[in-house]
Amino acid sequence: MAVVSATSNGSTEKRLEEAEGGKSGWLSKKTQFTRRWRPAWFQIQESRLIYGGNEQTAAKIISLIGAQIEALEDNGRFGWTITPKNSRRTFFLRAGSAEEQQEWMVAICEAQMSSGEHSSNACVVQ
Repeated sequence: MAVVSATSNGSTEKRLEEAEGGKSGWLSKKTQFTRRWRPAWFQIQESRLIYGGNEQTAAKIISLIGAQIEALEDNGRFGWTITPKNSRRTFFLRAGSAEEQQEWMVAICEAQMSSGEHSSNACVVQ
């Protein structure tokens, strides 16, 4: 069940964090082949980051267990990378604000730590 909350401008926003147990929302993701930024729906569930074109089609999975998370210095673009353990692929993600970037990185680190299978490299968020 989704929780609907009002924002300061009077619009409503679905909040699945409380209902589904993890952070969710829209981020920009750099596509693997064309290297263009596209909006995608993301949700953290346990130690996985699930994403897709929208809430209903989110079925692609990025394992967060042992993944390397790194903030990008990109002239105010609020990005970071996720490189899953034992993978050559790096996912490039971007938030709309520094605050949103920080929230996502903290949520990802918390998901990694709560998995019980996190690696010895500590998750550091500045």
